[in-house]
Amino acid sequence: MIPFECDICIYVKLKKHKPNLENPKDKLLLACIRRMNLDAFWSRTSSTVLGNASRVNRQIELSKLVGLDSPFKQKSDLPLDDHCGYEVAIQILLASRKSGRYNKTYTQYDTIRHLRSSYSNFVRASNQANQKALAFGDFNGNYSRLVEDECGSFFFKRFMEGLKIRMGQDWRPNMAFNIELYLKLIEEIDIRIEVEDSSEEKHKWHVFLIYVLTTYVMSLRGREGLFLDLRGLNKYWNESPDLVKFVLLGKVKGELREREHHLPCVNVTSSGLNIRNRINCFLEEKRRLGFTSGPAISDHSGNLFPLRSLNEMLWEALMKIYQDDKSSFPRKIRDENDIRNYYQCFRTFRRTSDTRALERGVAKADIDIVNKWKSDENSKSNKPSLPMHLLYAQFNIFIGPFLRYTKEM
Repeated sequence: MIPFECDICIYVKLKKHKPNLENPKDKLLLACIRRMNLDAFWSRTSSTVLGNASRVNRQIELSKLVGLDSPFKQKSDLPLDDHCGYEVAIQILLASRKSGRYNKTYTQYDTIRHLRSSYSNFVRASNQANQKALAFGDFNGNYSRLVEDECGSFFFKRFMEGLKIRMGQDWRPNMAFNIELYLKLIEEIDIRIEVEDSSEEKHKWHVFLIYVLTTYVMSLRGREGLFLDLRGLNKYWNESPDLVKFVLLGKVKGELREREHHLPCVNVTSSGLNIRNRINCFLEEKRRLGFTSGPAISDHSGNLFPLRSLNEMLWEALMKIYQDDKSSFPRKIRDENDIRNYYQCFRTFRRTSDTRALERGVAKADIDIVNKWKSDENSKSNKPSLPMHLLYAQFNIFIGPFLRYTKEM
């Protein structure tokens, strides 16, 4: 059920000579070719292959009844070069033998599969792909370009499927906090702000506290929390004493094309987070250092904090909580390495917010509206893909959904 060539044939196509079994490199290449062929074979189960073979044999017998040979004929020889992406497949297999992030004996499938993307990106940018503009066009004027890419072969597709089945996927998404653990994190950050002797360290944890509050309460992904704008916070601080207006500054691809996102939030959430007081103390701290504009999530010199530094602070605080009380964490968190693997700024706070919203019964429409600005950012067209009643709502003039959502945080 796949186009098959024997190990030696593939070797000769790649090296242009027969293998020397005394040469370690030749022996390794032959082993990779065998593994590649076996992975391609096992992209389908034995029962599927046997069923297909049985039907083919029956069709051949049916042809013989009327004096025909059968339609199953090889009409031409295969090319003499690497026409199936064999070399890229071998690179992927060799990369899988390296020490990985989660396992010291191999690198997981989701990491090594990107080698195929790298080659395909090269092909699309190469001379051979741009000498002729071949494309399919539909009635709406949409085009799909055609390129010659060995990794688009049927063999390579089957190889990747079999490789994935053999290796499996070690997927470890960022976990959410339960509200008790989240509040313990806030408490641990408060302690660090209080006990640190260095003003620079105090400021660092103060900034991290605001980042943790912003990304959680407003359901933001890690990098989106870095958009928090100091000038906007100061400008709109006294606009309404009944709410806090988070101002995020970033490039938007949505229908309004605004540079500023104004995200309203209640002063105090249902879990007891006093957002207004926290932000007010933060702004005073920044003014004391002479900063009234620029990125809010910035260090003592006004430079934007990198996400990896925020991750290190998160892990440091969580490890202290873990050492004091392991029962605060889920059972699957068995050591400090698990903390690093499962809790990261990239999505932990957003998942915590979404989980809390569902737990507190926040209406789906309110959840969609609060998360709409991310859809704007990620939209690859002029309009984000949203239900029509949300698409035509004027998001910059109503605040009820935001207040209902943030109230339950």
